[in-house]
Amino acid sequence: MNWKFYRPYRDKIVDKKNEILSKIFDKKKKEIDIDASKINKLLFLRVDGKIGDYIVSSFAFREIKKCYPHIQIDVIADRGLEGILKLNKYIDNYYLFNRKKNSEWKKMAKKLKGNNYDVLLDATEGLKYRQIYFLNKINAKINVGYNKDDYQIFNKKVKISNSIKMVEIYQKMLECVNIKIDNTEYDVPVSDASEKEVNQFLKENNVKEEDKIIALNFFGASKLRKINSDNGIIIIKKLKERYKNVKIILLDSPQNRKEIYDVLHNCNNKDVLFFEKSKTILDSISIIKRSNLVVSLDTSILHIAEGLNKRIIAFYGPKTNKNKWRVREEGNILIDYDGITINQINFENELQREKLIYDL
Repeated sequence: MNWKFYRPYRDKIVDKKNEILSKIFDKKKKEIDIDASKINKLLFLRVDGKIGDYIVSSFAFREIKKCYPHIQIDVIADRGLEGILKLNKYIDNYYLFNRKKNSEWKKMAKKLKGNNYDVLLDATEGLKYRQIYFLNKINAKINVGYNKDDYQIFNKKVKISNSIKMVEIYQKMLECVNIKIDNTEYDVPVSDASEKEVNQFLKENNVKEEDKIIALNFFGASKLRKINSDNGIIIIKKLKERYKNVKIILLDSPQNRKEIYDVLHNCNNKDVLFFEKSKTILDSISIIKRSNLVVSLDTSILHIAEGLNKRIIAFYGPKTNKNKWRVREEGNILIDYDGITINQINFENELQREKLIYDL
């Protein structure tokens, strides 16, 4: 069967299955109000595995623990977040699983059900039936979600507009259980091992403490958000025109190493470097920490840069909820491209010298 014609029918079947099973497990919970001092155990769902989303929510763990040290904070997350979760001293327990396997959802629900959570916070964009199943089996006293009006299993719901930031959404979700948070500065995890490796890399490449560094990322999560080699070289050229003596470090993406090597070969510039030993996002964090400017289209990198108070040049494509995840505009350069792909941008024009206002 031709896949192009089969796929729409398959998607409809999957959607119908999700709808039917969701209704089975979407049991109405009664309205409950709770004082924060009475919350003993709280569970965060971070099952999407998105690093940028975790960074944006990181303030919540710190502030809850500071204000209410008696609250046990647990997190259930995709295995991709293990490296950064283990560095968070405000999280009491984290549980890792493969979110794509139904069997692991069942095992995790069975494992956590006995914890008797007072509050469960779910900040996912949409819900599949296995998440509804999970919420049903965990049976926390209060399930908090946003834009979940169609689901009965949430007895605390936050309505949002397109202009609201994700940070504010987390604040409003916590206010549903009478936890008020004012300090929303991100907690960006820093690994001692990555610090040591990156310091050695900089030393080997004669990058001195006083040298200016630009961290440059070419790759987003999807195929449509990857800058190709030709445009990568143009971006480097424009940055080097503006910042004569700067060192440019390309941030790693293991599945895109070929493109990185192509850029390094074709730009042939001793001031453009790449940390080949990089293995995790923690290595990129250590590079960003030392940088004076971060240029990226990947939101994870952008949120890390924002959390480390770095100057930013960001590229934002067409996305209905992009305002929610947008870094602050003040002091940064945000370049929007609507109706085209990232590689259709005229980088020669967008990165003209007068647009790069930073003095590094």
